[in-house]
Amino acid sequence: MKLGGSGGGDLASYLILDGYNVIGALDRYGPATTGGLEESRKLLINDTLKAAGWTGRRIIVVFDAQGGPDPERTEPRAGGVVRVIYSAPGESADDVIERLLGSLGASATLYTGDFALQRTALARGVSRATPREFCDLLDELPAVTRNPDAPRRSRIADRLSPETLRKLEEIRRQAK
Repeated sequence: MKLGGSGGGDLASYLILDGYNVIGALDRYGPATTGGLEESRKLLINDTLKAAGWTGRRIIVVFDAQGGPDPERTEPRAGGVVRVIYSAPGESADDVIERLLGSLGASATLYTGDFALQRTALARGVSRATPREFCDLLDELPAVTRNPDAPRRSRIADRLSPETLRKLEEIRRQAK
């Protein structure tokens, strides 16, 4: 599996997501919320594109396709900054992730709620994080990349209490 993409990239900047584990752990991606598993995958991939664009990190999302007839396949997105990997028949997403951890070593962060994969990551010196932490990362993205249904608070005045605004207004008037 070739990891380099156009533009090379620093291996220390890889984030690896255990795709179905993240989908299953977060309400945001739940098929009941999105309308189906395909829509959940699309939303997760779209979110990884946003995260890659704003963090400057390369992201690999691994999905289990062991029941499918196709060989392992990799779909590069955004010029290879995001790679979506579907495991081969007879191979789990965990197997693919373990291979990635072996080739990337301590230069990656793995997002999964799978305890066995977390232990494997830690044993190989790889940082690990939970799906909730991926959601937190998305929440830190600039408002322009977030869901348009989410309230947007882009003015400083929107973030201050009414009491603070009143005091600042008094100071402004005294300065005149």
